[in-house]
Amino acid sequence: MYTRGNKMFKKPSLWLTVLMTIMLLIPVVSANAAGGAGSPANCAVQFLYNDYTTNGINNSDAGVGSYALFVLTQADVDVSTWEYNGENLKDAVISAISGDITNAADPSKASAKLLAQDLAAAKALGRDDLADQLVQILQNRQSSAGFDSNLYSDIPAYDLLGRVDSVGEINIDYAKDCILGSQNTTAGDQNYGSFGGTFGGIFYPDFMTTAEAVRALNYLDPGKSDSQTQNAINDGCSWMKNQQQADGSFNVGGWDDPVIDTSEVIVTLKVRGLDPASWESSGGKTPVDYMMNNALNDDGSFGTSKNGMDAIWALSAYNLLDTQFYLDPSSATLKVGDTKQLEAVWQNTYGTADVTQYAQWSVADSSIAGVDSSGLVTALKAGQTVVNAVYGGLTASADLTVNSSGGNSGTEKTVGLAVVGVNGELLYGPSDVAVAETNKWGLTALGALDASGISYQTSSWSYGYLVNSIGGQANSGMAGWMYVVNGSSPSVGADKYNIKNNDKIIFYYSKSMNQQPPKWDELGKQTSSGGSGDQSTNLPAPVSDTVLNTAIQKAYAAGLVALQADDTQTSLALSKDQLTKIINTDKPLAVTVQGVQFVLSTDSLKVPELTSASTVQLQLTAQKLSSKDAQSLMESFGVKFRLAGDIYELNVLAVNEDGTQQKIEQFPGCTVLLPVPEDLRETAADGKLMAYRYNEDSKMWEEVGGTYDPDSNTITFKTEHFSKYALMESISPLEVKSFKDIAGHWAQKEIEFMAAKGYVAGVGDNEFAPEVTVTRAEFAAILVRMTGLTADPGGADRFSDVPAGAWYRGTVGAATNAGLINGTSENSFAPDEPVTREQMAAMIIRLMAKNGLDMTLSDADAAELLGGFNDAADISPWACLPVALVVRDGLMLGRENGQFMPLGNATRAEATVMLYRVLQKLQQAGTL
Repeated sequence: MYTRGNKMFKKPSLWLTVLMTIMLLIPVVSANAAGGAGSPANCAVQFLYNDYTTNGINNSDAGVGSYALFVLTQADVDVSTWEYNGENLKDAVISAISGDITNAADPSKASAKLLAQDLAAAKALGRDDLADQLVQILQNRQSSAGFDSNLYSDIPAYDLLGRVDSVGEINIDYAKDCILGSQNTTAGDQNYGSFGGTFGGIFYPDFMTTAEAVRALNYLDPGKSDSQTQNAINDGCSWMKNQQQADGSFNVGGWDDPVIDTSEVIVTLKVRGLDPASWESSGGKTPVDYMMNNALNDDGSFGTSKNGMDAIWALSAYNLLDTQFYLDPSSATLKVGDTKQLEAVWQNTYGTADVTQYAQWSVADSSIAGVDSSGLVTALKAGQTVVNAVYGGLTASADLTVNSSGGNSGTEKTVGLAVVGVNGELLYGPSDVAVAETNKWGLTALGALDASGISYQTSSWSYGYLVNSIGGQANSGMAGWMYVVNGSSPSVGADKYNIKNNDKIIFYYSKSMNQQPPKWDELGKQTSSGGSGDQSTNLPAPVSDTVLNTAIQKAYAAGLVALQADDTQTSLALSKDQLTKIINTDKPLAVTVQGVQFVLSTDSLKVPELTSASTVQLQLTAQKLSSKDAQSLMESFGVKFRLAGDIYELNVLAVNEDGTQQKIEQFPGCTVLLPVPEDLRETAADGKLMAYRYNEDSKMWEEVGGTYDPDSNTITFKTEHFSKYALMESISPLEVKSFKDIAGHWAQKEIEFMAAKGYVAGVGDNEFAPEVTVTRAEFAAILVRMTGLTADPGGADRFSDVPAGAWYRGTVGAATNAGLINGTSENSFAPDEPVTREQMAAMIIRLMAKNGLDMTLSDADAAELLGGFNDAADISPWACLPVALVVRDGLMLGRENGQFMPLGNATRAEATVMLYRVLQKLQQAGTL
């Protein structure tokens, strides 16, 4: 670690003279390939060397590319010998920069952040020609909304421009407007001062963005003359400081990678001229302590992601630390009786020296382990402690875990356990729980929670595992699950706390850092929801009958029974009797959990799993995946799509009296509505946002489509299977296909979308001819492309007017064989005749019916719908029902003067818009 000691440790002057002489002679580690592990900084360089020589260039945050080269250059690392397939890193980066300049017109291929990273690398390489081009591109792209209208690209771009002394090249006022507009300025809000984005009306702080914004504003106001900017900087730093953990690191909500956030703090404080060691945590640790002691993993990687980004960000922080003092290894696990030699290493600009024998050694808990003057550690008893070494006024530490060597420790322990919910209610206990050594969490506090049988969920983080939900109540913002043992809060996670017989463990939902934990002696006065008696009391409480009755009363006007779980809960439960009440209303059930809405038909509530005599509850659950788990799942998707919001684990469960849960695999008639983040609603309206389901068997994402509803700001789709669902934004697969004659046309958006999908095509010379009447052959071709039918030239043999060489022969054959379109007579198709509006209606309804949609309509309802047109008598008898259905579903509209004009024709633009609506309807139903 790099904390400043309370006193200077002095050695004889002769030793100091010898040591300084030795250190002056030690060369700076070149880290060009195979040097020893050395300091954490050298390990970061080694990691990046291995990454590039194994995988080659990856011009992104997660790999070795422009930004990595810039950081390596700051570390004075010679990368001229770094080669992959004969190409050295410098040449590879130059080639990547040139490619990004070529693609600069498309922000999805060359974001402002990437171009700014390229600029930093170009300057580091001395390539002023490339640097000038990049600056010009950024100048041309900038507006008051930023470069890309994306704060996660724009703000880091401004930060990098400042770091390479190029911020004066862009519009300062625009830059300030962009950055300040993303700051939380709501007084009293727990995230006041942070920078981030608003999605679904909720502000989400982002630690990295906040650090980058603070630095960028610092560069934009070097004279500190703008009070608004300086206040924003101070507020941002205050919020960052409040996120500091006891070990000195920074991590928002347990989801972020602490190495990334802590590195950002060090760089930010250095930019502001502050000492990173001045920010001490409640445990007396600093960000430098964490980076020197906890950032490096045993395998040579960094952080929780263990990728190139961790190594790059860590190196950027190490570059700014003048002197480093650390222990090697930085953590160790021993059994009782084992020994371990630790080394104390001192590194500064002169080089590295082993000062093990000159340091002062100590152990925080001498009953767990001892250490002698040479750094040799001896494990004495099971537990966790810290080994410290002091030298030159600095303190370095190593975490030590001692496990039992076996013997008569026993294979089971009995502890008291209670779980207290968000409103102080008892979800479990207090009662005794027997924890077996074979429990998945071992003899730990988390093992006790697991042994109780109450439902819970965890996610991995830098210190082990985080409990993020118990009994359906999930962490939210700064509120969430904590635990105490025997009235005290342990300094380790529940998965690492080793329990003893008769320990009293309480897991409780904390709404603030100041909230006092419950007291064991007072728990018995509360009503328990669990214990060693009737296990049915372990079930989560269903919605109250009062809430349900109110929802049922409203259902007759609203058309559905609407229920919503509390924001802190990840599930909503209904009893068997409550389900019967809902079924009797004959109205769909709509349940919202974590912003996701399930809409279940009354028939779907009658599946065998729910009607079974042993079933006592229905539970609907929606759990947001952690950012780490989400990132892992997105790796299988490739680079053509971007996650839009959260990934949700959705489940519908039948629960028995003993608490056993059965996942309902097939659940017909269910509609799901996923919330669309606020900044992506325009994208959703353009049809570029779709719902995807993760197939656990194939380990692949599958498109389920969906339709955007601007009123509820959701993507709606039908499904019978529940698993992981997410919204994805297409960032490269659809190369927008436009035509020179549709600019500003009322149907431009739909035409471009359908053309990008390959469903419609131009007529030559980059024209679409939107006002030309669409023919029967053209309409048939679009239907075939939309449904994915295979061209079938033989299917058109019976039509004498469909020549063998005609471009449409295969699509006409496929459409007629599939029953989507009929000929005008037994032997004639009339391919070049304009398709009439009533013919289009009939074709559309056949397509919908063949895809499983309910296309039934009573004669009375059809007559009422058609009665709105004064030319209803002109509709052919065979077309009355199809016309009524397309009007009912909003797929076709009437024309002027209250007419439908069944025998009228449609332009190519009108036909395209109609089929765009059909496509959205089919995707919403999950059939395309």
